[in-house]
Amino acid sequence: MFEAMVTSGEAAKELGVSVALIQKLERLGVIPPARRVNRFRVYNETDLEHLRQVIADRRARQSPQPEAA
Repeated sequence: MFEAMVTSGEAAKELGVSVALIQKLERLGVIPPARRVNRFRVYNETDLEHLRQVIADRRARQSPQPEAA
């Protein structure tokens, strides 16, 4: 069975982030290195789900927290 793969550009567009951010997360070891197909980074659905979680966690940490009353 063939596994669907998307390029880093397609992944970035789907996730609402830049390709540079995905590559930075990879360099920092936050996400595993992408597979390479014809010199392009490609991601499967499991990789995308991991990226979604990392990006959601990152956004949650960066959003302002309401002050306790």
